[in-house]
Amino acid sequence: MYGLFTLMDRGAVVLIKEHVYLADLDRCRKVNEIPFEAYLSKEEREQLDHITILRSRNRAMLRRSLTRIIISSFLSCSPDTLRFCRNSYGKPYVLEPVTDLTFNLSHSENYLVLIADKNREVGIDIETAHSLQKRKYKDLEAIYSGKELASYERLLPGEKYEMFCRTWVMKEAITKALSFGLTADLGEISLPVEEVSSDAIQSFECYGKVLKIQWIKREDYQIAIAYGEENI
Repeated sequence: MYGLFTLMDRGAVVLIKEHVYLADLDRCRKVNEIPFEAYLSKEEREQLDHITILRSRNRAMLRRSLTRIIISSFLSCSPDTLRFCRNSYGKPYVLEPVTDLTFNLSHSENYLVLIADKNREVGIDIETAHSLQKRKYKDLEAIYSGKELASYERLLPGEKYEMFCRTWVMKEAITKALSFGLTADLGEISLPVEEVSSDAIQSFECYGKVLKIQWIKREDYQIAIAYGEENI
């Protein structure tokens, strides 16, 4: 599998649920026997040449190479034969080989998370605890719907921060699943406001579609996964 099994055996890539892979870029970098950069396209290598900070370049290279390694494992092809494109909202998809496989990815600091599925749209987001702490969540109340904001204002400060973190990753994943990208008005998306447990899967209606959303909270990161189910 062009290195995927080796990465998983070393603990550098883990399967957190079916078809969802989490990669620790710093651990991947130590797996010297995998020719990560050789899997990239000429265009990708040229783009890396514009990144002058070595650590940033290495992480960007690994993100692109790991995307190829993981996607190629689903399509039974070599990572360097894949061709990607983006839709009008910037969401990537596989151009060659022709496939009904959909995927989405997200990265934060030293983590990359990728989900793949067939015949339905998916979206995923990850934020490390450190990256979430840097966000000015008190100034970002525009991400809440009216119902969410009413619930938010009844919370204690620590509870408000947790709700912000959860809402942020969940809405990011939803906009990716719906292919809205940066054009989305997050306040128009209203999540269930009842108590949310980590790893639980919820269904709700959004923009005329039924979506499933899962929030995964761990000590050093939070992940949200959104699946498009059906039109209403």
